[in-house]
Amino acid sequence: MRRQMPITQSFGEATFVLGMLDASFFATGLFREAFGQPFPQPPSSAGTSLAAPTDTWYQYVAFYKWSETAIEPVAFVNLIRHGNVYLEGGLCARRNFYRRLPPEHWRECKARGGIVQVLLEHAMRERNDADAWFGHTSINPAFLVIERLGFEVTRHQYLKVRWFRDLPDARKREIEDAIDAIGAF
Repeated sequence: MRRQMPITQSFGEATFVLGMLDASFFATGLFREAFGQPFPQPPSSAGTSLAAPTDTWYQYVAFYKWSETAIEPVAFVNLIRHGNVYLEGGLCARRNFYRRLPPEHWRECKARGGIVQVLLEHAMRERNDADAWFGHTSINPAFLVIERLGFEVTRHQYLKVRWFRDLPDARKREIEDAIDAIGAF
């Protein structure tokens, strides 16, 4: 059942997205709920193909303001700058968020593609300074969202890409192969 509360603001006014280098304070519980895993931390340089200093990690959290005193983190994504691309991972939303929304907000959220799409649109506006964004997913709902945002399948299973730069096809395939060699991220 959706929470019944007086609506004094639109869904857009009740929703905001923040980007930060470390969102663990806000998103650890959300991430654990979604994946049952510890919150993502930058991998050390020792023995990994995806070593990344902490200043190349960007984490975005979507928040929903239920009232003047209740704000909740409801969606999360982790972005890693890897060369001239971003690797997008850990994409998740609070499981019970939609059913708790007031009906008017639920309709507006749905019309905007859902909270994950709102989150990614914001992050993409801020992090469009690379050749591409890559996602690694086999989860159908996540792919449906990123597909609406211009991601395409690649010839590599699970690897999706959204090109921000017009590159020759041969260069695109070369980048895709290099990113696929990393494995899941």
